[in-house]
Amino acid sequence: MNVSLFKMALERVEISDWQAFEELCSSFLMAEFTDLRTMASSSGDGGRDAELYSQPNKPLVVAQYSIASNWKTKIKKTIDRLNTTFPDVRILIFMSNRDIGAQADKLKAEAVENGLSLDVRDKNWFLERANTDDTRKNASEKLIDKIARPYLEGEEIINKRSSPLSSGESKAALLYLGLQWQDDISGKGLTKLSFDALVRAALRHTDSINRMNRSEIHDRIASAITSNDDKKFHRYIDAALSRLTKRFIRHWKEEDEFCLTHDESQRIMERLADIESEENKFLESVTSNCALWLSELSEANETDLKDLEDRIPRIFERIFLKKGETFVSSVLSDRVTRIESKDLKDIIINDISIKNPKSKIVEYYPGIIENIIKSLISNNDKYTQLYLTRLSNSYTLLSFLNQTSDVQRATKKLFSHGKVWLDTSVILPVFAEQLEADESRKKITRLMKACLKAGVEFKITDGVIQEVNSHMNLSEKCSNYTPGFWQGRTPFLYYQYLHSGRPSTEFSKWISLFRGKERPDDDIAQYLNEFFEIERINLLDELQNVDEDLRWAIDRLWTEAHEKRRKQYQQLDTETTRILIKHDIETYLGVIALRKKESVSELGYRHWLCTLDKLAWGIRDSLRDEFPDNRPTSPLLSLSFLLNNMTFGPSRRLSEKSDNLAIPLILDLEMSDSVPINIIEIANDVRSEYDGNPEYVISRKVRDAIDRARRQKGCLNIPDEDEAEFCEMTED
Repeated sequence: MNVSLFKMALERVEISDWQAFEELCSSFLMAEFTDLRTMASSSGDGGRDAELYSQPNKPLVVAQYSIASNWKTKIKKTIDRLNTTFPDVRILIFMSNRDIGAQADKLKAEAVENGLSLDVRDKNWFLERANTDDTRKNASEKLIDKIARPYLEGEEIINKRSSPLSSGESKAALLYLGLQWQDDISGKGLTKLSFDALVRAALRHTDSINRMNRSEIHDRIASAITSNDDKKFHRYIDAALSRLTKRFIRHWKEEDEFCLTHDESQRIMERLADIESEENKFLESVTSNCALWLSELSEANETDLKDLEDRIPRIFERIFLKKGETFVSSVLSDRVTRIESKDLKDIIINDISIKNPKSKIVEYYPGIIENIIKSLISNNDKYTQLYLTRLSNSYTLLSFLNQTSDVQRATKKLFSHGKVWLDTSVILPVFAEQLEADESRKKITRLMKACLKAGVEFKITDGVIQEVNSHMNLSEKCSNYTPGFWQGRTPFLYYQYLHSGRPSTEFSKWISLFRGKERPDDDIAQYLNEFFEIERINLLDELQNVDEDLRWAIDRLWTEAHEKRRKQYQQLDTETTRILIKHDIETYLGVIALRKKESVSELGYRHWLCTLDKLAWGIRDSLRDEFPDNRPTSPLLSLSFLLNNMTFGPSRRLSEKSDNLAIPLILDLEMSDSVPINIIEIANDVRSEYDGNPEYVISRKVRDAIDRARRQKGCLNIPDEDEAEFCEMTED
């Protein structure tokens, strides 16, 4: 008996399945209580569904079977009825298909006070005991056959309402591509992986009686993928059929017909059940996040919650479709592009315009949805990350297949063993991540570790190290100010430190983990090299190898951009601004100069500059406009593109499958900005209010207060001068 299928059956039990669930409960109890008598009937059961044999009309132990979502209310009503109809009852066994666990502890305590022992047996209780004896196994299989198998064998699991894809075959291809991505442990190429998935999707309803001929398989896959090269596509399909035959597929050569083997059909069914469970966990996370953000608006109601529960998954699918198409376009056009916050905003506005919500708070929807999306992307919940990562990779593979049948060949142009220079906007978040005790929340750190394992080399210049040290000085200076007296924006590192709930008095001690007082630049460089293998190399000498016109243009553009930022925030002096410009020019032009020694397409270069700074990306676009006939190659790399390069590029084969699955999901829109709030005053007020409590309590209260303030600002979209956007926080 497969536990995954049984779990799905329990989760999908509906009111119409009440009799099947009661039979399951009775079978599971019979293993313990041979004198069990089922009492449920259409005329009423007196508050119980079964009782153990006792004196006539005086049961001491009764069982209640329930599929009610509001199980707390059901238990209370059952106890009240038992007190009236069977006052001698002393033990109530409450059996539910819901996930209850410790949530029932309060009800148990209340029941004991009234002389009744409450024994709650929930979904996990069933799952843990499903294979303990033949009676329970058979009962579990019966529920699987009634509920899980018909669902998995049908098209409902494929035709999700949230999918932007138009055809059922495209949706099936998407689902099976994600399934194949997770299951492939052989390290086969992306083309083979993709066509193995497409063939399985086409044969999903086949068996030895219901077979499909080769031509039908070609046609079914063709209806899922928009390819212009039918001959090559058919060749890859036939190769997959040949590769999968015997172990996963049966082939009747005379008729040239195919079907999945029984074992493969069962394996796929079990894996689909796992994926469904992943999605259910994700949807639970969506609901809790929506409820949390809506709680900040008094006008919000249940209608808004239901609308967002449906809308958020739909927007996620469109984001990943856009992300996949953007990445594939980059690969095929040899030009790095990225999804930004404005792209997310466009998708949200478009969805609202197409499906207009009946709500009194529609004007707040764009801000609420954007922040919920970002919260879910940064969520460290294992199931949420697995679901979103699988969905993202599925759309990327589907986008490749819609453009080229040879996915492996297309991705060969991506770099491997690259040398990536990191600027301050990437390094500061790496330091901030060291505040996290949970390793799963250190997204950039984990991505860098995976890159290092695959052979990527990270570099940093003295200028960036100096900027990091200056930022630490500014953060430390801010931490020593009396709350309310600091002028200007809160420095990024100090912002993140306070958000962790730690006391401001300990900030200097935390910073000392990375540097000392005598040679701070060297200390920072040593820390980065020791823990992240980031090598310090300067690029000033390389600048002489760049054309003079390009040097002047980049100098002017960086100067204009920094001057504009300086006027906007009124915090930088002229000398500091010039130093920042010098550092930015060194890395931008230095990487371009190193590339002059290479003769490859843009995506195949080994030297890159990874940055989150919006100024750099704006300058890249300005340069293309200024040099239309001789466009300079862009050295810029985003974290999202680096992630995709690791996932789909040549480096993929250098990593183990477990490493590929462990790489965190990172989108540029997630890292772009944070909701601005007056964090110093909030942290100080909470610490004053809870002074005298244990430090862990105060830290939790600080985090909760800051998170709530961020939600309020995010819901209302209130602008704030004190914006803590880390790509603009490198000033001295």
